[in-house]
Amino acid sequence: MSTAPAFEPRRARHLVVDDFLSAEVADAMLAQMITAGPHFAPSRIGNDGTGRLDTDYRSSLRLPKSAGVDKSPLVDAIHARIDAFCADLGLSSFTICRTETSVVSHRDGDFYKRHVDTRIGVSDAPSVRVVSCVYYLHRVPAGFSGGELAIHPLIGNADPILVAPLHNRLAVFPSFVPHEVLPIRAAGGFAESRFSVNCWLHRATDLGPARGDSA
Repeated sequence: MSTAPAFEPRRARHLVVDDFLSAEVADAMLAQMITAGPHFAPSRIGNDGTGRLDTDYRSSLRLPKSAGVDKSPLVDAIHARIDAFCADLGLSSFTICRTETSVVSHRDGDFYKRHVDTRIGVSDAPSVRVVSCVYYLHRVPAGFSGGELAIHPLIGNADPILVAPLHNRLAVFPSFVPHEVLPIRAAGGFAESRFSVNCWLHRATDLGPARGDSA
């Protein structure tokens, strides 16, 4: 009697880069986020963060675009390495027409259930998300536990790959890959949050020019 081979889940590639920025730049960004604490508001789902509130699906705080956190060192460093990132991810290189960013704080009990970063059901967009980057910042030692990035297989129900949210770490993956943020456990205040800067790199479609960089 023969035994059928075990099903191998299909996984997309992902990258993890530690110490992505200099310690001085990382610490300065973290300090800016902590100072901007009063401006954070509940995160929304979809439409550049202006969509609906659904705390059963996503619980975190998001910094408005107008608040003062200088993300340019991070964006510049990502842009400088995008061709290498694409090669390592098995993606075709592309011209970035828009860089979308979001500063997020996860505190005790916060999470983001399984989702993809590409916009499902949007057929008239001038650009599409191709590469997702998540850059982590927090005080050292961390004042929280949990909050891992769980990267799920494209096909199959195998356990996800977990990426720990270490300070000054960058995670990179294709935007179509399903992923989630596992729940946070923390006892401290806002300054002890798991902070992140989410970056989405866009490729233009045939429907017109995109809007350029957006904070």
